[in-house]
Amino acid sequence: MPPSSRRPRQPGAPAIDKRSIVRYVGITLFILLLLSLPQFGTGADLIYKNLFLSTAIVALGLDVLIGRTGQLSLCQGALFGVGCFTAVQVGAAGAPWPVAFLAAVAFTALVSTIVGLPSLRIRGLQVAVATLAFQIFLISLSSTKPEIKGIGTEGITRPEYLESDQRYYYFGLVFLGLTVLLVHRIRSTRSGRMFVSVRDVEERSGSFGIASGPAKLLAYAFAGGIAGLGGALYALQIGTPNDVSPFNLQASLILVAITVIGGAMSSMGIIVAAFFFSAFASLSYIPTDKSTLVQVLFALLLVLNILVYPRGVGGSFTDLKDQLNKLVFGPAPRPSPRPETTDAVAAASNAMALRKTPRPLRERLPTSTLLVATDVTVQYGGVRALDHFTAEVRRGEIVGLIGANGAGKSTFFNAVSGLAPVTGSIVFRGQELVGAPPAIRSRLGLARTWQDMGLVRADTVRDNLLLAQAWMARYPAAPGLLGLFSALPDERLVRHRADLALELFGLSHLKDERLGDLPYGTMRTVEIAAAVSSGPDLLLLDEASAGLTPEEAHQLGDRFSALRDELGLTLVVIEHHVPLIAGVCDYCYCLESGALIAEGTPAEVTAQPRVVESFLGKGSIDRSTDHHVVVTDDLVDDAVEGSPVDDGLEVARA
Repeated sequence: MPPSSRRPRQPGAPAIDKRSIVRYVGITLFILLLLSLPQFGTGADLIYKNLFLSTAIVALGLDVLIGRTGQLSLCQGALFGVGCFTAVQVGAAGAPWPVAFLAAVAFTALVSTIVGLPSLRIRGLQVAVATLAFQIFLISLSSTKPEIKGIGTEGITRPEYLESDQRYYYFGLVFLGLTVLLVHRIRSTRSGRMFVSVRDVEERSGSFGIASGPAKLLAYAFAGGIAGLGGALYALQIGTPNDVSPFNLQASLILVAITVIGGAMSSMGIIVAAFFFSAFASLSYIPTDKSTLVQVLFALLLVLNILVYPRGVGGSFTDLKDQLNKLVFGPAPRPSPRPETTDAVAAASNAMALRKTPRPLRERLPTSTLLVATDVTVQYGGVRALDHFTAEVRRGEIVGLIGANGAGKSTFFNAVSGLAPVTGSIVFRGQELVGAPPAIRSRLGLARTWQDMGLVRADTVRDNLLLAQAWMARYPAAPGLLGLFSALPDERLVRHRADLALELFGLSHLKDERLGDLPYGTMRTVEIAAAVSSGPDLLLLDEASAGLTPEEAHQLGDRFSALRDELGLTLVVIEHHVPLIAGVCDYCYCLESGALIAEGTPAEVTAQPRVVESFLGKGSIDRSTDHHVVVTDDLVDDAVEGSPVDDGLEVARA
């Protein structure tokens, strides 16, 4: 098993990568530009610059939904109005602005959570339509009830020290900065990993111990709270909305446009986009006969921006940073995309360190049996994908699961993981799994890989290992986002385990690389490392050798044995590569059309003519002799040739 590749920093080496200097300089210049904005333009322009701050704050909250969670909301403008309305009403009751702000954030977060409830049952554009319905409802409500818009309400009073529009700009800039910090904080916490899993691998998020429903509602609450903050800031700026409705649909559509044009998960790009949209709004004083032309030109400019910079303004900033780094420091050195290897002593040391790292204690079983599946049946309509399958896995074993494509192997993994409708019984560590949510099964000590890669390719290698351990970081969302002490122990634990697993698999030099940029074989190694980092007792590996070279497949067999011997894991392995199964497995099951056709040691199973027939097809076996099975299918020849077979069975080329 590839072990540690960590190298100590050489004496005198810089603590900060010199290539990050360009990034820090850019951020500094951007902050200075924001600070100097009040010095440009007339006093009337300051009103729109203050509006720009509120717009940018609300758009950053929407990015939590669109960019990080993959939920398209068309009612963020309405939530902005809810925050504005709440602040006005609380301020009119005599409460100071901090209380009005807190009330707006809390109430809008609650409303947004309610709006997000349909996302528990529907997805995609249906969610967008549901949020649009809420937007239309508030528009209708505000048109029939003027008090909803604040008409006739005394409003919230701006304190004397904020009466100047310039002072108010810097006041709002502080809240914009806090919002940016909070949004960036999401990525490094359990909440951010939950959001990303919902966006990219929602159906599989349960295997990481993540319940997608609560994760979605948390994202809606977070985005709603930020919208409430933006609405409260706007309310304090204008005092009372009067006859201007803050619930209009155009505001929601503009916020979506700002998020897309600014670039998903790019705070700087979204702030720039929000500024230009607000600047366009300030052009309302142009002559009527010219206004249509300006609007058309602005729309064309937006379309051109999307065509030229499909990743948004933030993507263009990233490209510019990379070009400057290349110009100043030369091409960036790229690490080897393959896992590194060192000696066996270091491997054993890293494995022992990972094994001793604290993890939630699980009660030891009185028997050696870890998993018992009895009469497991999975049926989709009239198709029975798994038919009364019975199997047993003992602690410390490597169990093989073989069969042709469509035999039901991955279906069994889905049944164990809680991702398939099951009848029968699946008992793991003495607990019945049938009916238990997928997230609960991860906490019991169950981890798996996927046939088609179950990780987030847009994230880094290290982020994926942290995602796999989401269930181990059990701190609430608020302490994590605020960086409170109560969240630190769990966060340190998962990061330490991630680093140990990276060292164990020789991936430390790739920890900051984007997973999707790595070779397929390396991605497979990362997926196994992620599953191992989550501290399972039982590891389900679904065609881990798919796409690997023969040499990599041979090394994979050694890794399976090391996982059992050095980490004490129990493995169930789905494989088409029969020599790999024969070389490492203690016991083997063979499936055909969802039914068990053979079980025993690999030698016993691969010696049965029906097993060979199942792999090769009925027309590929010549039964003209009593002691020979002749293989005519070259595609499967390599999978069977070299496997341990009975003395009376010979596999040869026709």
